[in-house]
Amino acid sequence: MVEFALDYHRANHQEKCAAFANVYEFWGNDLPLDEYVDWRLNSIHHQRAVWYVGVLDGTVVTSLGVFPMVFSVCGDLQPAMFIGAVHTNPEFRKRGYAAGLIAYAEQEQAANHEVCWSLLFSDINPNYYARMGYQISSAPNVCIRPAEVDGWTTEPLDLTLDRAQMVEMYEANHRRQTCYLFRAQKYWEFLATKHAKDQFLWLTQNGQRQGYIHLRKNGDLACLEDFAIADHDPTTLEQLAKSISCFAKEQGISEVHGWFPPLHAAPAWLEFRERKTEITMWKSLSGTLLNSYQSEELSFFRHVDHV
Repeated sequence: MVEFALDYHRANHQEKCAAFANVYEFWGNDLPLDEYVDWRLNSIHHQRAVWYVGVLDGTVVTSLGVFPMVFSVCGDLQPAMFIGAVHTNPEFRKRGYAAGLIAYAEQEQAANHEVCWSLLFSDINPNYYARMGYQISSAPNVCIRPAEVDGWTTEPLDLTLDRAQMVEMYEANHRRQTCYLFRAQKYWEFLATKHAKDQFLWLTQNGQRQGYIHLRKNGDLACLEDFAIADHDPTTLEQLAKSISCFAKEQGISEVHGWFPPLHAAPAWLEFRERKTEITMWKSLSGTLLNSYQSEELSFFRHVDHV
């Protein structure tokens, strides 16, 4: 059992408000402080998380959120946790408080919820988390530009009527993988509510659905939040990229960026960049490790699953 320097525990309502006020310096979204705290309290994204705090002399000095997820490892569904919004007040940094809180959250989740895996998406030097036992997974980011290429046709997708087929396609897309993020029905419902204003499209060929894409537009830019196709073979992935490029050209989108499995030979309109932020890192809480191939499979995570 690890002993901790601070009073680490699950946050009560008052401590949650304090933690959300503390992170305002980074994620304030141009809202007044009170409105920002209320927004986080009522956000369905933040309500999914269990919030942990480290308290010193009655003051919340460090905090993080743990989001429940499920991994499929060799066909076995295993509880996982995604860590997000790790924060320590500036005057209390470089004392190991955040590292202690992460260790506490891992220990509490493993003991009380049989969580086997912990993941996070690092926005800082990943060596910080590597010292806690986290390992880096390949994390490419793609930039797809409009081009004269032949892709699949796009058609509107109805999130209510078509969700069952989306789920089937997502599962089929990952069937060859030994390690992937399993999406339970409640998680699909959460995603549909959170992203209701985004754009969802079927990819079709000769009237047959080949897959789907989920885009979030911002001016003339778009983020590829999610997709599913028959498999992750390079030929199929390139056809997906061509379809996105065609759609971007039709819609006047200058660039589509997002998480995308690597392709070794990419045309000029398709550029891969190693991510400098949102770097996927994982850690086993059960003692069972992923092999190198399974770790590479984490590059197939979709941006929509980022916390």
